[in-house]
Amino acid sequence: MDNLIDQAIYNSYMIIAGELTFEEIIEYCNVISDDDSPMDRFSVPAFFIPPGEDYDNEDLDTMIKSFEKTEEYEKCSVLLKLKK
Repeated sequence: MDNLIDQAIYNSYMIIAGELTFEEIIEYCNVISDDDSPMDRFSVPAFFIPPGEDYDNEDLDTMIKSFEKTEEYEKCSVLLKLKK
């Protein structure tokens, strides 16, 4: 279950940060990779924050905690800048 939650948070981050669009993530979900490609994170089109919906500071805090666990501090920094 944690993998699905992590993936949902990652997918939502990519949209919030402007790195990918919803359509690009859906397209990447159709790619199957046998190696350790970053594309593997897109195997399921799950989202922590539904695309097009607003997020609040609590959502961002949850995402930040998730990225802190994996030591992805650059993502934490981006999310901190989005807090209201």
